[in-house]
Amino acid sequence: MSASIAAEPSFLRSGEDDPPVTVIREIHVQPGKEAEFEALMAQLIAEATRRLGHLGATVVRPDPLRPGDAHRFVYKFDRRSRLEAWHRSRERARLFAPIEALIVSDGFDTHTGLETWFELPGVSTPPRWKTTLMTWSMIYVLVVIVLYVLQSLRFEAPIPIRALVLTGIVVPLVGFVLAPRMGRLLHGWLYKGSGAAKAKKVR
Repeated sequence: MSASIAAEPSFLRSGEDDPPVTVIREIHVQPGKEAEFEALMAQLIAEATRRLGHLGATVVRPDPLRPGDAHRFVYKFDRRSRLEAWHRSRERARLFAPIEALIVSDGFDTHTGLETWFELPGVSTPPRWKTTLMTWSMIYVLVVIVLYVLQSLRFEAPIPIRALVLTGIVVPLVGFVLAPRMGRLLHGWLYKGSGAAKAKKVR
């Protein structure tokens, strides 16, 4: 059976700046080829984890009670350019060639910034109180640090300007630095008892 592969992912055609990128991928595999597919994908993921900028991958296997369900892969890079370099590399092409022959359909979706701190496609999300607590703790620590720094610099300005400077420092740090790392560090706690807790976490 010939594979119907998605067109070149949009992140490879983007002319935007170089933000962190999360790729959400759903792959339907030929019936009876699941074990072979998973073994080959494990080799591909292992190689990806050694690439510069790789931030981890999550594999969600199909529900055995839902025949024809897709394998879901969520993987992240700290820069779009590094993701592009991986997808265009000879080593990835070599490892993906035997996988491609087993694929029925392959769908991509990509996200940047704050969209995928906690949620994974097709599985349960963490309780809101956990994500709220984690987000609040990160913001609190950063706000305290930044306020002390501004005080030491004797920064004086009207409240709207001080708020602009404070949020301009804290929000990007939380969104692009702390949240992705804390999400990986606390993955087990965040998803404990949810469908995502059964996902295989690859670092």
